[in-house]
Amino acid sequence: MLRTFLVEDEFVVRENIKKMIPWEQYGYELVGEAPDGEVALPMIRKLKPDLLITDIKMPFMDGLTLSKMVRKDFSGMKIVILSGYDDFNYAKQAIGIGVEDYLLKPITKNAFLERLTEIRNRWEQEKGQREYYEQFRREIQEYERNSSRDFFEALISGSMDTGEIYKKADQLGLDIVAEVYNILLFTMDAGRGVPGASEEYSEWEAQNREKMEAFFVDNPYAMLFRNNAFSYGVLVKEQRSRPGENTEKCAAFIRETLGSGGCGHDWFLAVGQPVERLSSMKLSYHAAAKAFSRRYLYDGNILYYEKLEQEEKIQKNDSCYLKKIDINVLNPAILERFLGSGLLDETEDFVRDYFQAIGHEAMESFVFRNYVILNVRFSVLGFLKKLGCEAGDLENHDTEEVLEERARSMERAVKYAEEIIKKAVMLRDENSGNKNRSILKAAIEYIDTHYMEETLSLNTAAQVANISANHFSALFSQNKGQTFIEYLTSLRMRHARELLRCTDKRSSEIASKVGYKDAHYFSYLFKKTQGMTPSEYRKAGEGKR
Repeated sequence: MLRTFLVEDEFVVRENIKKMIPWEQYGYELVGEAPDGEVALPMIRKLKPDLLITDIKMPFMDGLTLSKMVRKDFSGMKIVILSGYDDFNYAKQAIGIGVEDYLLKPITKNAFLERLTEIRNRWEQEKGQREYYEQFRREIQEYERNSSRDFFEALISGSMDTGEIYKKADQLGLDIVAEVYNILLFTMDAGRGVPGASEEYSEWEAQNREKMEAFFVDNPYAMLFRNNAFSYGVLVKEQRSRPGENTEKCAAFIRETLGSGGCGHDWFLAVGQPVERLSSMKLSYHAAAKAFSRRYLYDGNILYYEKLEQEEKIQKNDSCYLKKIDINVLNPAILERFLGSGLLDETEDFVRDYFQAIGHEAMESFVFRNYVILNVRFSVLGFLKKLGCEAGDLENHDTEEVLEERARSMERAVKYAEEIIKKAVMLRDENSGNKNRSILKAAIEYIDTHYMEETLSLNTAAQVANISANHFSALFSQNKGQTFIEYLTSLRMRHARELLRCTDKRSSEIASKVGYKDAHYFSYLFKKTQGMTPSEYRKAGEGKR
């Protein structure tokens, strides 16, 4: 529906136009009206219609003046001028303003409807074109972001010196210059709900994943990257004069987006520690990772490293706090949540936080430590049994005497818990790896036979695999060593090379054949991935014959 605003100083004429046109039937919605330009202007600024229909001669502010001011505020708004004056000078001014149409009164109903139909058709065509080019712009930026994955991994690991960081960022077209930096880590499902529930395809997750990508593409102060299998990282750039402002914008967006799905979605966000140098990014990342690893024991959805640090200081200084025992932590569901979705390299942090949450005073007792160890062991064995994994080594090796020996000291108890949980996580990953390979095989076969369809997306492939888009994206990257978009682009480019070498089809035809609606986007990606334009590639092939 085109939202339409009507301005006409003669009440009878205005009422006649309103009643004469079956607005909804022709794809229009009349959202407002006014007797002159002065009254109309603030209303138009508030309502933001798609089409303005205005008389040319009115008291207080005429139609041409109104059109100029509207065009200044809303360059894409369609404007139709109605005039009782067959004066070329008026028409010339209207053309100069860029109005859509200039109609002479009196205008018949059929003529008016014909013009409105033409305007709606043009509007829909332009709207579709705008949406496509917006998608085109985002796809380019998304491709650029995916190609920078290795850069972010090196940045947060501290494996590059400052010179290398700026050189690589320049090659990738990334603006990383800022006064202050911070790292955020978030997941759409923290694994604190029902184990395995997040693996099935979810329209909620798919839609929010697209919202996330669009937000971070459109806001240059925050750069999204894949952190690990099931979580994302965000590099936030800040100004020293407004510390934390952009971090809070990102946190607010994530809270608003992921928190809108109700209690069934268990998202989690960890906020790291601000640093003033890129070379210190590793510190910010480790702070965020430390807060992120607490998600299985934390009741809320957002945890700031600063808050975590304050709590740890209280624990060290408050002897009363150390005497408290949190019985809720002994709930087997907490261990099961970690076993269901925790990562191998998070195990040590999880075990440390788990024992710390139980209470230092309680863990001083040999009997209680033994109880905790048994609780960990039974939770692990129960989890593996549910998965159908063989846990013979874990069951047979840990005799009663061995377990008592493990409980002799806090250090031994922690080490035992780390070892048995790590073994369980590895068995889980091995078991799920076999299933995942089968899932991916079907999805990859689908991609290989539907690569030429421009609508093919990660969400489409995830639906075929019947797993969440986030889960599918992570599994694909783990198993193929490249992202979905990189694999699809590589596949399309391979077929494009064949067509360039073996046919005389034009570049625009080849673009369509390999899944790209826009020939410019195809040429951009071809040069980006092959190091030369399609025409240069074809000429190079001809030279070798």
